[in-house]
Amino acid sequence: MVLLDERILELLEEDEDGFLTPTEIANNKRIDYTPQYIGRRCKELANHGLVQEVSQSVYRITSEGEAYLREEYNASETNDVSVESADESAEQESDQAGQ
Repeated sequence: MVLLDERILELLEEDEDGFLTPTEIANNKRIDYTPQYIGRRCKELANHGLVQEVSQSVYRITSEGEAYLREEYNASETNDVSVESADESAEQESDQAGQ
């Protein structure tokens, strides 16, 4: 998990409709990442069951994602979400610089 993953889960949980796109997440004042990077993190979260892609690039939080936010689900123990590699981190920084 990276810090952005938790922010994504929090925003999905807080959203009135419960559905957000990476662009909508990127437009939040608490988020300083590109929609492309957010989309990659959402796909990773979806691959591990913390969010669900309900249509193309539209996500909602799952019960597992809600449990994670309540600290009832430890992603590191279940190995359900990969930790960002140094290559991904460099790519993300490059994405931010291009904004």
